[in-house]
Amino acid sequence: MRCPLCLTGEAQEMWPVRENPDFRVQRCGHCGGRFLFPQPTAEFLSELYSRSYYDAWGLQEEDGRVREMKVSTFALRLELIKRYKRQGKVLDVGCATGFFLEEAARQGFSPYGVEFSPYSSRIAAEKFGEEAVFQGVLEDAPFAPASFDVIAMSDLLEHVRDPGSVLAKTRELLKEDGVVMVMTPDTSSLTHRVMGSRWVHYKIEHLFYFDPRSLEMLAKRHGFRVLHREAARKTLTADYFYHQFERYPHWLLTPVCRALHRLLPKRIRQGNFRITIGEMVVLLEKIPLPEGASLS
Repeated sequence: MRCPLCLTGEAQEMWPVRENPDFRVQRCGHCGGRFLFPQPTAEFLSELYSRSYYDAWGLQEEDGRVREMKVSTFALRLELIKRYKRQGKVLDVGCATGFFLEEAARQGFSPYGVEFSPYSSRIAAEKFGEEAVFQGVLEDAPFAPASFDVIAMSDLLEHVRDPGSVLAKTRELLKEDGVVMVMTPDTSSLTHRVMGSRWVHYKIEHLFYFDPRSLEMLAKRHGFRVLHREAARKTLTADYFYHQFERYPHWLLTPVCRALHRLLPKRIRQGNFRITIGEMVVLLEKIPLPEGASLS
């Protein structure tokens, strides 16, 4: 079948998602991008992204420990963004309950968000105002063209039905000198090479998977070039890993995490540490187009 990312290569089936073998990972022979086929239905995804999506990890989104962990991770992303943009309007696409926006506002940015989940978007709107948070998908967001200095997508691009249309809308909303931050799983990472089909990021809700080349090709097709790329560090806890591998069982890591959860003191299990878990963070900028030219 034709690759929906590069629209050129032919994709071959690789393996089923371990949660449900009806969903299978395909790989494009041209760009190297991967995607899930078939995609889950809209009804499935709407049900998935309810409050239970967060509760299933054994952690509450608004729990103080989770807040500390996530805000610390987002501070790392903002540290990178501020090499290129130190202030202005920031749009967080897939803002969840608003932890990235909280930290962005604390650092002097004006916060706006888009969130698919009605549950999460309500919480974010209570924090930043109804006019600042749009519940739905980016393509339907009513924000004015060229109105944002920064557009952030943390753990977002792998979830959307059409990454190309998301980047097209992103270009429309971004100022000419703006920057885009994308954090997404990386199929060229060490964790993927070691775990293969059991890679923790192969999930039914992850519809697309990128390596640096496939993401760069997709970005270029929609009028962007790569400013910077690095392995994405995150602030996590042992408890986070325990709940993740309880929800997504792994033959080796689940029993290891269970043993650590049983043996480690609570203060150590809940202590923050920084680690890379097979994701990349990429900064993009617009490619100037000749006068009168448009992207096909």
